[in-house]
Amino acid sequence: MAEYRDSAEALRSAGAEVVALAVDDAVRSEPVRRELGLPFPILCDTRRDVVRAWGLFNPAEHGGIAFPAVFVIDRERVVRWRSLDRTAARVSTGAVLRFLLEGRPPPPPRRVIPRLGDFVRALRNWIGRGGTTPVG
Repeated sequence: MAEYRDSAEALRSAGAEVVALAVDDAVRSEPVRRELGLPFPILCDTRRDVVRAWGLFNPAEHGGIAFPAVFVIDRERVVRWRSLDRTAARVSTGAVLRFLLEGRPPPPPRRVIPRLGDFVRALRNWIGRGGTTPVG
């Protein structure tokens, strides 16, 4: 989500509105949005209806979460392009931006290698939650 934070203005200039979707409730999602400085909302799908309907439900992790994914939806609510990603391989925001501006389909997702700061932040968050992940 940090990459989308960093590219939010360019995506907005290309006519896109960025929205994230999480299976956590607002009590958990809003602090994450603030901590990461996300300039876009995180919608909450606590019943997992949307992630199931869109084929993103991952029952193997933490009681059921969403696989990472990116959807480009037009004003008529038609999905024009999607990338069903994995934790370690995601489409870049630059590729999404090129699709928005040029209509050129992005290449396959690229492998994501977390930076040390990302790892430390994730570890700190995990410890702050008592070393457990909530099951919703």
